[in-house]
Amino acid sequence: MAALANAPVQDNRVEEHRPPQLWPVALLLAVVFWLITTTGGRHVFIQDMLGEAYDSQGEHLLHGDPGVSGDAIRHEVMIVNGKSRMYFGPFPALLRIPLNLVYPQGRGQWSRISGFCAGIIALASFTALLKRALRFSRLSLRWRNWLGNICLIGFALGSPLFLLLADVSIYHEAIIWGLAWSLAALYFAGRCRRRKGASLTRSLLVFAFCAGAALLSRVTFGLPLVLIAPLLALGLLRQPHRALNLTVLLLPLGAAVLFHLGLNYAKFGDLVGAGIQYNINPVQREFAAKHGLFRLKRVPYSLADYFILRRPILQPRAPFLKASQQSYNYPKLYVMPFTETYSSLIWCSSWIVLGALVGIRFLFKPPCSDGLDRAIALLLFTELIIVSSFMGLAQRYLAEFFPFLVFCFVIFLRCSSAVFRVRYLVIVLVAASVTINSLATVSWLVDVDANTPAAVRASWKALLQRAGNS
Repeated sequence: MAALANAPVQDNRVEEHRPPQLWPVALLLAVVFWLITTTGGRHVFIQDMLGEAYDSQGEHLLHGDPGVSGDAIRHEVMIVNGKSRMYFGPFPALLRIPLNLVYPQGRGQWSRISGFCAGIIALASFTALLKRALRFSRLSLRWRNWLGNICLIGFALGSPLFLLLADVSIYHEAIIWGLAWSLAALYFAGRCRRRKGASLTRSLLVFAFCAGAALLSRVTFGLPLVLIAPLLALGLLRQPHRALNLTVLLLPLGAAVLFHLGLNYAKFGDLVGAGIQYNINPVQREFAAKHGLFRLKRVPYSLADYFILRRPILQPRAPFLKASQQSYNYPKLYVMPFTETYSSLIWCSSWIVLGALVGIRFLFKPPCSDGLDRAIALLLFTELIIVSSFMGLAQRYLAEFFPFLVFCFVIFLRCSSAVFRVRYLVIVLVAASVTINSLATVSWLVDVDANTPAAVRASWKALLQRAGNS
């Protein structure tokens, strides 16, 4: 209570419930996203690692074929009854269909534009979540603006988005789309709880679309959202127009689920669609058969790797932090004796870890949250467990943690007393996260990442040389 008494409370009732002004900074960060994704605008159309596979899959889907060209998917191919298959989510392939119809010359080179569009959706969704969380804060409007814009910068540059946008390989494109649609779905899920009439119907429809798109991008992002839908449906049973609202919620989402299951069955003969037994890589195939593709025993080791153990190493030359693959040899747990996590969350995204930890505390403290908030948080937490039980470790998987972290961070922002106590610490952590994450990621792109196109790597190297000479 003492902290609330000393908080910078806004006395002017006209401004009391005004949302912070975040969109101008969001627009500037969108320009930054374009510069990162296209390395200064020089690489708009470029052949990223296996990016052509999505074009090939889209062409096959147009003809009712679940396959893909073996030449396009190459070393990630699954051979099922002599036919080539890919396990990546089909949403980027569906996106390629209209793009290739409009501009056929771009075939195989859409990854950068696709990744940029996904990044913009993720940024816009996070901006909307921040505005709603801070709107009714008892912090002054000045502090709402400051804190909201600082957190936007942290999300853009102190998160896995930097890596995903700078290297839009086949491994990253589906993840960034899954993250984008997941955050958008969380925003509209919140709107569904506060809207009535036609506005509620529209919010339910958009939530269903976003959840379905997340599922078709990457199932680990979509599964929690599919399970959140019945929770929203329960709240509609006693409201007017429940038949219409239930239809717009469940029909589009049900269609996405059926398409996902049907495509899995067509590709692999089962509904799960893991297909690891068809992998042409004998090391991965045999390891998964012997030790399991997912095992709960891996969870504590993976969480330690993702949250604590990995930090970039100082070096005298630009970018001054060295990222590398580090030994993590558990031969019965992980298929490789090393981890590709070059910077754990307490280093690259400490600002959101702090806020999420405080938010978790307030999840169990009414009136900051209720039973539905706790149920949603629990479902989002299952994504962390699934990813942490996987047989590999990589920096890109940190993006899978963000729907849960963002949700808890929003809870933290809604509790103004907690925000007031740590507001300066959040600003410091954002500055540290942005510095560490951006420098370490550039080091990874230049010195380690084999998926970075040669032209993109050369551009980053040239930038580092100029920085070192200045």
